[in-house]
Amino acid sequence: MSNYWLSDIYIQKTFIKKINEAAYKNRKSDEEPEDEAEDDSEEGPDDRLNDRQKMMYETYESIVEMHGMFNQTAKADGAHYAPADKNPFIEEGMICGNCVFFVGGGKCEIVSGKIEPNAICKLWIIPQELIKIKKK
Repeated sequence: MSNYWLSDIYIQKTFIKKINEAAYKNRKSDEEPEDEAEDDSEEGPDDRLNDRQKMMYETYESIVEMHGMFNQTAKADGAHYAPADKNPFIEEGMICGNCVFFVGGGKCEIVSGKIEPNAICKLWIIPQELIKIKKK
């Protein structure tokens, strides 16, 4: 019996390419025409992310749109959510409160359930400027 994921890697690559193309088209259609003045007072999450993080953001959003939100478990559909008292990365700024998916009020765009601002999960996308590197 062959592994579906590995045997159909072309299908997977095509699927991801289509997701990214659709996200790019949606983002381009939402942009203002160049001759109109832009309002720089509100910074969107994409403004602070590098290219890899932008692709991750679009991919996670597409997955949630197709399959629903991730749960908090460490199982296949889970985000491996760790509450604040179990988060070893708080000092580095790796917390839900810094993640682009954190909505506030105990909510996340892609993970279901009550989300603590100082918790963390494996799906985090945190702008580099908010991550503090510990010096040895």
